Amino acid sequence: MKFEVSYRSGTTHQVDLAAVVAVLGRDPNCDIVLNDTKCSRRHATVEEGPEGLVIRDTGSANGTYVNGRRVEQARLRPGDTVRLGDVSLKLLADVGETVVVAPDDIDLEPLGLSPAPAAERRSPGRQRAAEPRVDAAVGTLKQATGPRPSSSAPPTRPLTVTFLSVLWALFVPTAVAAILYGASELGSGPLAWFAGAALAVIAAGFGVALAVGLRSLAPWARHLQIAAAAVGLVACPFTLASATVLLYLSRPEVKATFEPRLGQPRPAGAGTAEPTFTLSILVMLVLGVGIGALALLLLHPVR
Repeated sequence: MKFEVSYRSGTTHQVDLAAVVAVLGRDPNCDIVLNDTKCSRRHATVEEGPEGLVIRDTGSANGTYVNGRRVEQARLRPGDTVRLGDVSLKLLADVGETVVVAPDDIDLEPLGLSPAPAAERRSPGRQRAAEPRVDAAVGTLKQATGPRPSSSAPPTRPLTVTFLSVLWALFVPTAVAAILYGASELGSGPLAWFAGAALAVIAAGFGVALAVGLRSLAPWARHLQIAAAAVGLVACPFTLASATVLLYLSRPEVKATFEPRLGQPRPAGAGTAEPTFTLSILVMLVLGVGIGALALLLLHPVR
């Protein structure tokens, strides 16, 4: 079975499955992972049987629609469109598969052609005269649709991931300056400067690694960011920001972005909540900086 998966953003890709039963949903363990918040974790199943493909809704919250009609179970034919949430899946004909189209199945009027009368269609003597009518309709349909657009679009980096990579890039010079300033305050001896320089190199390397890893959607970068956010939970000024980052990185859509399933491309983005998470992290960071600055003023008042 072969499907063309289309998202509301306009990104499409094809999925070719050899399994007899395929599970569709938001869960990363599904056969076709749908990165859409309106899809249930295990939204529907498609099963190949003696009569062809049959799709069944598995108790989803927003329902399963075949060609615009909500169904609990329906048979699928090549060309049928299934909508789950805001994701559309079109069943494609396999290579070598013959799709039989009867004259009655073709709507000729929008193409400027009139269908043959019923008596003419039933008459064997008129069958040859009716064939050019169907051929003309199919040819007009091919000209109208044109070639299928390419579905090999590059993956889109989620907005929040891009924001986090920028934050780590800004962290590098800030941390180095703060560490060196702290070393100078502790003392001017060589030991203090050596310790400060070593800490500055470690902080800079950590920040550069996370900035590059998040930007390239490396799987290890997600795990390293989770560890950094977990440590940030104990830093009181940035507890809320770290908790927001952990909540974001634990979403199945984000995990699928960093670790796509074998044979499936990375999804385009990680859902419609990206602006909300980005703004929330920014607000929490600004609040944390303000709390930290206030604590410093209380501990070391300006003279």
